[in-house]
Amino acid sequence: MAASLELWLTTYGPWLIFVMAILETCFITGLVVPSGLATAVGTVLATQGELSLQQVVMAALAGGWLGDALGYWVGRASGEALLHGDHRLARMAAPHHERVNRFLGRHPVYSVTVARWVSFVRTLMPMAAGMSGIRFGIYLMYELPGLVGWVALYVAVGFLAGESWEVVTQIIGVGGTAAFAGAGVVFWWILRRKGSDRSPSPSASDG
Repeated sequence: MAASLELWLTTYGPWLIFVMAILETCFITGLVVPSGLATAVGTVLATQGELSLQQVVMAALAGGWLGDALGYWVGRASGEALLHGDHRLARMAAPHHERVNRFLGRHPVYSVTVARWVSFVRTLMPMAAGMSGIRFGIYLMYELPGLVGWVALYVAVGFLAGESWEVVTQIIGVGGTAAFAGAGVVFWWILRRKGSDRSPSPSASDG
């Protein structure tokens, strides 16, 4: 896959990353579109002088943002029919949709950021967010940090991996896990702070 992406990127340039980033999160078919790997491969080519690093980063950011926005509105308009219909795409998406719902849970706005960093979950997250009723402005506010972190992760993978595609795969796994664990710690800290703010002070309970 990486070798094919290298060839396609050499031919089509950052436009391929832009299109793949849109396709990954705008519809169910994104389950088979590896835009993160394309971003990493594009970064490797940029370090070799084949592509512009700035264009690679901008293509991933712009495509990811547009894909997330389109996916949200697809979910708002017809997500239920697409994800729960009696067709192959719905059956393929069903197990991943359950994971997305668990991510959104009772705190959907925070989960939008975290879900952007997790493979497969990020593909259906925009549609699930649209179906959940989160306002578009709130959704974007929490989606953008996740998108920036996702692009930064795969650009870092490209810088560190060089031409070793085995290392690319390993770093993607380790980096994704580390990003998710870090986000989980931050999420837990936020919830703990909120819980402590709601708890009555000892003096108030004594009185």
